[in-house]
Amino acid sequence: MLLKDVIGVLKEKNLLVNLFNTEENLDLNIENCSIHTKDIKADSLFICRKGYKFDSHALIPEASKDGAVGFIVERPVDFDSHKPMIQVTDSRYAESVIAATLHGNPHEQLKMFSVTGTNGKTTVSTLIHYLLSRIGLKGSLMGTVENIIVDRSYDSYNTTPSALEIVENAKETIMKKGTFLSMEVSSHALAMKRVESMRFDYAIMTNITQDHLDFHSDMEEYINTKFHLIELLKSSGTAILNLDDKRIRNMIQDIPIDKKICTYGMKKEDCIPDYSADNVISDINGIEFDFYIKNKKVKRIKVPVIGDFNVYNVLPVLATMDLEGYNLNHISKYLQSFRGVPGRFELYSHIGNDIDLVVDFAHTPDALEKVLKNAKTLKRSRIIAVFGAGGDSDKKKRPLMGKIASELADVVIITSDNPKSENPFEIIKEIEAGMENDTPYLLVEDRKLAIETALNLSNKGDLVVLAGKGHEKYQYYEHTFFPLNDRNIAFQMIRTLKHHAS
Repeated sequence: MLLKDVIGVLKEKNLLVNLFNTEENLDLNIENCSIHTKDIKADSLFICRKGYKFDSHALIPEASKDGAVGFIVERPVDFDSHKPMIQVTDSRYAESVIAATLHGNPHEQLKMFSVTGTNGKTTVSTLIHYLLSRIGLKGSLMGTVENIIVDRSYDSYNTTPSALEIVENAKETIMKKGTFLSMEVSSHALAMKRVESMRFDYAIMTNITQDHLDFHSDMEEYINTKFHLIELLKSSGTAILNLDDKRIRNMIQDIPIDKKICTYGMKKEDCIPDYSADNVISDINGIEFDFYIKNKKVKRIKVPVIGDFNVYNVLPVLATMDLEGYNLNHISKYLQSFRGVPGRFELYSHIGNDIDLVVDFAHTPDALEKVLKNAKTLKRSRIIAVFGAGGDSDKKKRPLMGKIASELADVVIITSDNPKSENPFEIIKEIEAGMENDTPYLLVEDRKLAIETALNLSNKGDLVVLAGKGHEKYQYYEHTFFPLNDRNIAFQMIRTLKHHAS
């Protein structure tokens, strides 16, 4: 790709503001683009952007020294060089446009599945990848827990990675003979244009509840950002929407008539979704329900994942598989071997001194409520809940989480989650402000100590819920990652208690 082609595509997308040192470099060969100096390769454009904590325009001299042949900037930079500099209105969007163009718009060669929503994204996207892999297809998964690029996997640090990483992973999928990509799409990713140049065959919307109001100005902006995913559908694409979610249902009328829509939810007399469930049973063995298409019963579905909320995770996947034309008898058999996602209502029964343990990623009011309500259906005695709230995130949800815990748990231990740049104990106090009733609770800032305290307090038959971090292996502070995994801490403590008991 030549520099003049880069300029052309940026102009086409109305991103171009100004050009510096480009006339004599129009035929300059561009093979790569980079947003980190350490990733600069031969014939690379370095894309500068003003982040929330760091402005990478300051890295232009370093990037030039490392071999960058040109720069994408959001403002002119005084740098003594004859290398071309292209000023754009939005370098994040420019990154998406340039990356997709450089790599040949790989989404056009793949079946693209996207999942957004406040909760459920990981389970839905993972289940799609699982089922298609069981059918015998090669493909990739990008999400909160891990990224699997056909035969290569690596830990995920963002729900949705950078635009450049998404495109590179899609291209790698094609190179490895993969045919599909299933990915979570966060509201941050949509707002920051990480998927702006991608086009999807399916846009699944699970639910919309309060979250990320530190980033979005209000719920209306948050909802509108989520719904932008539908605008990124291919011309033949389909939006799969949860009709039981009030906010989603209210927005359906605003979707352009040229977009294909199908709905899912519980079977009701007054409002029947395209795909629905009825006669749900949820117990320690998993969930099962009658599955309907267009109000016609198809079959009984059984999945060994715990929590009736998982019905809402399975339904859109069944809808997707049906729309793709797969045999639902085969799909239902594969569902019976799906064991869920790490850190999503992981239940360990009758461990240690005969207690039960649940590890879950719940870090929003809605998710915490669902986890604790499902825990109540399984409890033999008390529920002891351990949770916190993330730093540098929506502060309004913190007292709501305290209120929910005080209503649904018997004992509450409020602790740290990922404090990031905030004072951990101040976050804890904000959660405490929502505590109601006479529910006994403790404030324990050290998360490891909080988990150990919960297990020390537990008696035979108690259920300990560790919420907030799920699969995560680290605790995040502003500039530091400390190794910490809830499950590992719990089992280490259980072994200690068993040793002392013997």
